[in-house]
Amino acid sequence: AVVSTQSGHYGGKYDKVAVKNGIDDLLRKTLTTKYNVTETYKTRDTRLLICFVACLFSGFGCLYDFLHPFPESKMVLAICSLSYFTITGLLYVWEWFVEKGTFFEGTLNGNVVKLSSYIPRYSGDYTISGESNVDNAKSEVKYTKCISTWLDDSGKILPENIEKETDHLYQNLFKSKAQ
Repeated sequence: AVVSTQSGHYGGKYDKVAVKNGIDDLLRKTLTTKYNVTETYKTRDTRLLICFVACLFSGFGCLYDFLHPFPESKMVLAICSLSYFTITGLLYVWEWFVEKGTFFEGTLNGNVVKLSSYIPRYSGDYTISGESNVDNAKSEVKYTKCISTWLDDSGKILPENIEKETDHLYQNLFKSKAQ
């Protein structure tokens, strides 16, 4: 069964970011609907927690400054501001070194899968990489294709082509668990 999109269109064929996000969404949707992979949100939840802590420092600094006007709140504002920017820097480090473009994390029968994608700035090549841990055996898949592989002439993403790619990913990442 072909996984269909609600709108059938994720942006123009010249908008690489929209096309990348559309391909990512269709890959995610196919894995969760066709193969019943349960999506987990561990890295996204961690990113939200880091953002929340940064906002707490910022909010506390604003509240303290409101209750105790500037000359009295100078030290608290300095500490809260430095903490906010330090935590924001930690957020960037988290995104660059931990997330690395991850758009999907999921589990299937206790086995873990992680997918990430990347499109270079002046290129139309879509690179997808997947990692899985099936029965304590790690497996990796990485390949690059032109984004036009998944688009028709009008710029719409073709779900049937995405489903073929998802089948390929699933077979390579869950070799011992393929049904």
